[in-house]
Amino acid sequence: MSDNSLTHFANEVSKLMPNILREFLRRQTKEIAQGNISLPQILILDVLKERASMRMGELAEYLSVSMAATTGIADKLVKNAFVIRTGTPRDRRIVNISITLKGRKTVNEYNRARQKTIIEIFGSLSSSDRSRYLEILNKIHYRLR
Repeated sequence: MSDNSLTHFANEVSKLMPNILREFLRRQTKEIAQGNISLPQILILDVLKERASMRMGELAEYLSVSMAATTGIADKLVKNAFVIRTGTPRDRRIVNISITLKGRKTVNEYNRARQKTIIEIFGSLSSSDRSRYLEILNKIHYRLR
């Protein structure tokens, strides 16, 4: 791909992506639409649903944000009873975050809404188009690792 066509591609994606992302988020759960939970909070709940707990430092690394930002996000999750914060007896500096039943229920609801949105949006595309799109997403995902 020439630099000119790659620049054109980047410009077109830059125009489309914010609208696509906004529409995906708009169609998500009532919790997000009402502002009761943010996307970074959902990301934390999503990763915690697969683990017993995570250290705050691991969460900061996962989100690619500072410990202070992670602490702010976690504080809101604790306040809303989506997670619990526990320390370790040997080292009080180590703080672990674990998902609660309410947090698990919320992230599962969000994931069901996300799946419903994907079905609504991609249902009008052919099976072939969806397969090609998924193939491209997998290539992008691989490159981002």
